[in-house]
Amino acid sequence: MKYFARIFLLSFTLCTYFTNYVLAETTENCTNLAYRQANPEKCDEKSFWSDDSATMLSGAAIVSSAFALLGVVNSYNNSSSNNFDSADTPIQPTLPLYNMVGGDVDAVKLANAAKTNEYQLNVNQYNDIRLAYSLARGFTGKNTTIAVLDAGFDSWHGASVAAIASGPIAPDATVNSYKIANNNEFISYNEIGNIISSATDADIFNSSWSVSMRAPALKSRTQLIQLTGQQFADGISDAAKRGAIFVWAAGNDYDKHQSSALSALPKVMPELQGHFINVVAWDSYTGALAEYSNACGITKDYCITVPGTDINSGETTASGTSFAAPIVSAAVAVIKEAFPYMSSPEITELLFTTARDLGEPGIDNIYGHGMLDLERATRPVGAPMVPIESGIMQPLQTARVSGTIAHKINSADLKFAFFDSFGRAFEANLADNISIQNPGRAFQRLQNQETLTQVSIGNLEFGLKNSDIIFGDGFLEANNQDTISFIGTYNEANIGDITLFQNARFGISSPKASPNSMITGFSNIYTASIKLGAKFKDWTFSWAIPDNIIAGNMGLRLPSGRANNGDILYQNYSLDLSSKPAIEYAISYKNIHAGFIDNPYGTDEIFILTKGSLRF
Repeated sequence: MKYFARIFLLSFTLCTYFTNYVLAETTENCTNLAYRQANPEKCDEKSFWSDDSATMLSGAAIVSSAFALLGVVNSYNNSSSNNFDSADTPIQPTLPLYNMVGGDVDAVKLANAAKTNEYQLNVNQYNDIRLAYSLARGFTGKNTTIAVLDAGFDSWHGASVAAIASGPIAPDATVNSYKIANNNEFISYNEIGNIISSATDADIFNSSWSVSMRAPALKSRTQLIQLTGQQFADGISDAAKRGAIFVWAAGNDYDKHQSSALSALPKVMPELQGHFINVVAWDSYTGALAEYSNACGITKDYCITVPGTDINSGETTASGTSFAAPIVSAAVAVIKEAFPYMSSPEITELLFTTARDLGEPGIDNIYGHGMLDLERATRPVGAPMVPIESGIMQPLQTARVSGTIAHKINSADLKFAFFDSFGRAFEANLADNISIQNPGRAFQRLQNQETLTQVSIGNLEFGLKNSDIIFGDGFLEANNQDTISFIGTYNEANIGDITLFQNARFGISSPKASPNSMITGFSNIYTASIKLGAKFKDWTFSWAIPDNIIAGNMGLRLPSGRANNGDILYQNYSLDLSSKPAIEYAISYKNIHAGFIDNPYGTDEIFILTKGSLRF
């Protein structure tokens, strides 16, 4: 044990020495990333952080070349390699549909999100994960806590990891630093387990450290406990059971086949499934897995890729899976803020599902699920659905409604929530999801559908008639053939060969809403119509106001979102349906009829029709 501890201490000291040496000046040294890329023949791929399969997990200290703390290169902020032109990687433009890239994002907000000094420090890397979109949508990691298990704020590594976690991805997240290494020596695994157990407020644990043992070598929970300690395993297990997510760096061993053994914890601790993300590093300049980064390997089902090369923390610039991991931790914080009702398995599955595929199609051994994508992760996924209080989910398809209903909805500027395939609530304008269904007066006349029955007593008339003055389908479904009971008067007067006529009606109806609708019901609806005209031989001229609502209300119960516990929230509305009337001008000659309807809330209508019969 002491021998292994001395090896570790020497390894860590060398790492620190070479790092500081790079700070002083760029030198011909294989620890320098730029030098290794320019001189591959001089630098063996495993020259600095090599995989020693004989080195196991130490119960007293984390023994390996591990605490590179998974950092490869560290340099001053003013390094010439840090002057990137943002024009090389432009922000992707918006598209008109919300289910497309940035369809809901204001272009000005998007541009402003990417203009900040913090964003520009890592513009290429942040563009790779499409950070500007989540910022433009207003998500900043509020009400979330990230626990950074590292070397503390008094070390460049611990300070850099914490700074990235609290950087522009989730600037409003709380980041707490827990010191697990002192003077280049790790505390025991059991002590780390106690720290994890005590951090009960942590939503995310960021671990930017690893061991040289490869993931396939970790075979069982029993083996893990033997190599680490019961409290370490119990601390991680308890944190997962209370909903925490662990984000772990895959390691910097140049292994293009496997990650570090600690990245395989879900393989031997099933309770970590859905609570664990393994992170490999992407090089934004070469467009491939970073030279130093381990690959996903057997962790591919819960592994994701994130930029890790030349990440500027504000004080230093560093490369390593260490600095890719806090980017993922911050992304988890963004999702937890945006959708607080999502469970940890739902959050991790969302990030995996929305990652952009890299390498071989599908989940692969190198990149896992692919590149973290905060644009995809913060917009709807799958077919949108509208929740109805009765428990029914209606597809979000444009609802057709009558002009009266459409006008009232447009005037009220109503918002509602729809759900994606992850059950996440997104806000939309109700007016943007309706279309006007015109009454079709000409068709009604042609089919003689209006009057069902009528009784006349002198100048008075009583009866029933059909009306589609209130119509809706889809998630605004209403009865499209409502019956109006009416009372009216009909009068005629003759002046020579001209007959003047007047017909006025007052009606009442009680339309019904469907249980599949956000319309909850109607009050009694009162209507009025009037028709004035003149007849001369075979000619008829008329001016009319068809059935128009003069009083009545429609109730709406619109989904407005989800509470933190997942309950669907609803908001009630009552819309006054009294409306401005349409005006109809018509002329008839024998059986030929023509007319024009000036519709204030729908499409104006022109019609020409004739009626006749054939006898054989």
